[in-house]
Order: sequence, then structure tokens, then C-alpha cells
Amino acid sequence: MIVAAVLSGASFLYSKNLLLFLAQHTHTKLYYFTLSEVFFSTVEVAVYTGVFLSLPFVMFLVWRQFRESLTGKIRRGYLFAAFAVLLFYIGCIFCYLVVLPNGIGFLLSYQGGPLKAMISTDRFVHFCINMEFASGVSFELPVLMLLLGKLGIVTSKRLARTRRYAVLLVVIAASIITPTPDAYNMSLVAVPLYILYEIGLLLLKIGERSLTAKAKSV
Repeated sequence: MIVAAVLSGASFLYSKNLLLFLAQHTHTKLYYFTLSEVFFSTVEVAVYTGVFLSLPFVMFLVWRQFRESLTGKIRRGYLFAAFAVLLFYIGCIFCYLVVLPNGIGFLLSYQGGPLKAMISTDRFVHFCINMEFASGVSFELPVLMLLLGKLGIVTSKRLARTRRYAVLLVVIAASIITPTPDAYNMSLVAVPLYILYEIGLLLLKIGERSLTAKAKSV
């Protein structure tokens, strides 16, 4: 929490520039309807930026806290945590580069003639933050699959047999995450999610084979 607070305080110095950069990146003209709206929006940007940047430190402290229960597996635990953080960051970057510009561009395409978009700064910030974190969390799919496999809840064979249901769940998740109902923007999220599903399935198979080989060698 201290690390997140310090990074949030430091991020506040650049939060207005971050907000303007994000609006420019998504080609969105912003308005504010109360005197304090921009100030509180920049504070919110700073807080979430601090949380975003402090994630590696938080994960490090979590694994360090449970060091005693991970005797002999500490290094593997740190690598697993680093893998989870990396996937989260990749998901956020993917959202920033692909999902947000396309999704917001699609929604703004409805304006024309007497219809003019007047996007409030506060709602724009909320929308972008929710999309970023939703995308980051959704990219944790391989991590979730590995955890469920480690707990013995799922196996690679079972997941391979139910692949068609996984495709359906991926499409449903993409429709929830994507801010637009069109097939193009949904596919921008659904395709990477399905690739992550296959990556998780592959890693699960490798892990199972490793455990089988160790069991035979004992």
C-alpha cells in the first residue's frame, strides 16, 4: 500500500498529461461539466497509475509473505508471479493499442449532423480504466488454468475435450469486455483470449508430463 501511495503521488504530477495523451490517442474530445471534475479525474488517473506500477512490488511482497510455505519452491513461485504480472501488463497494453482506439472510434462514429458527442472527462476516465483492468485480468487466463490444474480441478485432457465450450465462454467474455456489439471489435478480444486458452492448455500439458516423469523416476 505504501508503494502504491508513493507511486500514485508521483504519478499525480503527470496525471493531467496522461489524461490528455489518452484522449489524443483515442481521438476523443473531452468536456467537463463541474469545476472540480478535471481535478478529481486526474486524481483517479494518478491512483490507478500508482496501482498499475506497484503491481510487481505487491506480487513480490505476497510471495515473500508466504515464503515459509513455499520452501523448496520459492524460485518457481516468483517465476509464476512474474508470469502473472507480465500477462496483466500485456493485456493492458493490448487494450491501450487495439481495443480502446477501435472501440471508442466505433462508438463515436454514430455522431453526425445534429448528433454531437460530448464526453465528460469523468466518464471517459472511468471507461478507460475499467477497460484496461478488465483486459489485464482477462489475460490471466493461462495463470488461472495452471492454478486449477495444480489443484487437481481440471486436466489438459478434460479441457481439450471441452474446447468447443471454451470457445463459447471466450466469445461471451469478449462480448462483456468489448464496449461495442459489432463482430469486428469482439474478435479483437476473442481471438487473443482463445490463443491464451491454447497457451494455457499447452503449459498444463507440459506440467502434467513433468509430474509424470518425476513420478516414474522415483
